Amino acid sequence: MAPTCRSTIGGATIRVPASPFLTPSGESNVNSSGLHAARQLVLIASTMRSGSTLLKALLAYAPDVSDLNEVNFQKYAGTNPRLDQMWGLAPQRILVLKRPAWYHETRRYPRLPGLANRRVILLVRDVYPTVESLRRMSLGWLAGKERPRFDRWLAKAYWKPVTERLLALSRQAPDQMRLVRYEDLVARPQEKTLELFRFIGSVQSVGTDTYSEPARGGWRWGIDDNSPKIRSLRVQAPKPAAITNPQLGDWIEQDQALQLLRRELGYC
Repeated sequence: MAPTCRSTIGGATIRVPASPFLTPSGESNVNSSGLHAARQLVLIASTMRSGSTLLKALLAYAPDVSDLNEVNFQKYAGTNPRLDQMWGLAPQRILVLKRPAWYHETRRYPRLPGLANRRVILLVRDVYPTVESLRRMSLGWLAGKERPRFDRWLAKAYWKPVTERLLALSRQAPDQMRLVRYEDLVARPQEKTLELFRFIGSVQSVGTDTYSEPARGGWRWGIDDNSPKIRSLRVQAPKPAAITNPQLGDWIEQDQALQLLRRELGYC
């Protein structure tokens, strides 16, 4: 039976279905600013292979946060954003959408919906593990061979411009945009998720290191991570970093532009 709430009209009290669009205090979202004015949009922007699937799943632990598969939030930016369609994706008060930058988007990512009730989590990961993971994802069984030119393209033409943009956004609007390092998230998941629950305005009062599969089906390669690690449904403690590709590691150490950006992010 659907939950109900009381409403008084013309002196008579009636029972009506409870709205899925209620604020934590029980106030209706319907006001002069529109149906969804009291809802919260949360966007997760990152490079690929930076933990966005994990972060989205952890946020969905909260009862007022949506639990969707990957959705490209950029299609709701621009001159014809179809915002009613976007808000209709899930009934929870806080709508979380994530979509990492694809290879061809480095000059324009992320394009963000222009809403006042918006928070953006800018998720970053250090360059070496990102490049190693991207090579495996992109090349499959060929990834084991040394690909120095491809590795350098991934680092300089993909990771660097996207990460620079995310860092710049975090500095432009720190009250609306929060920079989060993947390494901190997996090392201290309960602490970091509690910080993020507060940032996005969730009712969730404790952090978490566990999560569930998306409510509308499991994760699928191509639009989400689907590795054994994510399917464990618990944040895996980070292992000591090992440089298995010394050629890439040495090149990163010698590249001044990469080292400057890594220093700004607190990686060196």
